[in-house]
Amino acid sequence: MTGRLTVVLDEVAERSTTMVGRYSAEMARALSAAAPEGFEVAGLSAKITDSREERLRELLPELAELKQTAVPARELREAWLHTITTIPLHGFVHATSLMAPLVREPEPGDQVTVTVHGLQSFSDRSERKQRWFDRALKRALVRAHGIVVPTTAVAEDLALLDDVDGRVRVVPPAPSAALLAAAAAPPARELSLPDEYVFAITQPSGRGQAERLIETVASAQMPDVRVVVAGPVGWEETTLAGMAVEAGIPAGRLVMLGDLSDADLATAYRQALAHLHTNEQDALGLSLLEAAALGTPTVHPSTRSLDEIAGGTSVAVAGGTHELAAALGTLLGDEDERARLRLHAQDRAQAFTWDAAAHQVWQLHAEL
Repeated sequence: MTGRLTVVLDEVAERSTTMVGRYSAEMARALSAAAPEGFEVAGLSAKITDSREERLRELLPELAELKQTAVPARELREAWLHTITTIPLHGFVHATSLMAPLVREPEPGDQVTVTVHGLQSFSDRSERKQRWFDRALKRALVRAHGIVVPTTAVAEDLALLDDVDGRVRVVPPAPSAALLAAAAAPPARELSLPDEYVFAITQPSGRGQAERLIETVASAQMPDVRVVVAGPVGWEETTLAGMAVEAGIPAGRLVMLGDLSDADLATAYRQALAHLHTNEQDALGLSLLEAAALGTPTVHPSTRSLDEIAGGTSVAVAGGTHELAAALGTLLGDEDERARLRLHAQDRAQAFTWDAAAHQVWQLHAEL
């Protein structure tokens, strides 16, 4: 094989890192490193600002070329949903999300694979976003040459929606290579953290996830421990601090750090007693893998995808926020169990690599 693979970059190099953006960047970097002889990897993004383009180029210097569409992401999603494009794409295309240039009648040799991270969006599901997600998923099931999913659970769910036999490839994600590299380097600064704390992460467009975190911390079953939160602390007029006050959470219980560099994020993971993951819609499990790789056990809702990724090396909780809080309290009270999970989680995380993920995607294109 010779030619070019164009990777559609979604949410990469935004000021506040999203899980989709981290996945997209890691996959693009790994596909470049694993490219077969004679192949190069280019990137395509929606129209972005000059400063964001500079960050993207610094983040992904391996790309042979970086192109932008004529419109920003919101308009691009709608345009591609209606098969409208100003940049014709030919050859191999790999979309790192459902934002993909799918056409009714592809030309000979054209091949588009898409990535379905789960049957739920990471973003808060407004009516407009819900409608786009549902239509984009339906479109991908009909028109994509290949579909990449993170778990067998997602593959099984897709099979219930449509005939996808032979087009779906389970490609598990991996802990962020950039995060692990930063963790291995000497710290550039000392991050101010409590002596003992539980760690949690928020997401842009993830107000619902933040509300669930607040409900968990406010539960009567929640152990008396501080909760360090990395990521966005506001969603339009709603703030994490405001939600905490309304829920009656004492001042100082939440330590809000905002967006962190990879080095600081690695420190926050590593020094935590546990990682509290409250997003039951997450089928990708990146934060579970990152916490595991850095030796921090995770307490999370028991879902088929998260349980599959964790492989018994986490605390999977059936039930709601009160049950999550109670399970966290049990784990914090058992030092031996935390030590056991820490070792097993680190061992489990080593089985997931971006190199293996990239080779599976290249293999999928070869087989198609």
